[in-house]
Amino acid sequence: MIRRSFAAAAALLITAAIPALAQMPGANVAKVSTTAKPAAVKHGGKGVLAITVNVAPGFHINANKPNDPDLIPTVFTAENTPGVKFGAPKYPATKSITVSYEKKPMLVYQGKAVILIPYTIAPTAKPGKVVLKGTLGFQGCNDSSCFPPDSAPVSASVTVK
Repeated sequence: MIRRSFAAAAALLITAAIPALAQMPGANVAKVSTTAKPAAVKHGGKGVLAITVNVAPGFHINANKPNDPDLIPTVFTAENTPGVKFGAPKYPATKSITVSYEKKPMLVYQGKAVILIPYTIAPTAKPGKVVLKGTLGFQGCNDSSCFPPDSAPVSASVTVK
């Protein structure tokens, strides 16, 4: 009888928690979009993959180099693309904010943040459409707490001439 009561109580708690998890704002903290500039690049040419992160009002994401090693940084990870060499990402300027759960100000991105990743097309790359891919990892927070780490796929097409 005790086992059945425990199992029923556990099932009730799990069922009650599912709608709360669905309402967690982590997935709605940031919208990510990507473009490749220019749209066409010659062999041996260079371009820039621009990742635009629109952080929702009332939220922030940690900077690429947060000032606390326990915070999860915003990081672009390129996917290996034959004929393409990615350079070091150029992250935007940070904002310093104070929140209730940190002793010192945090370095963050708010509003619109654009990350620029330079790339070079190899002289030996095949002509045609190439998809530049990667992942943007980040952690969203508000003024009272941080949410589980999140990531967004990143991709944009470029034509090799």
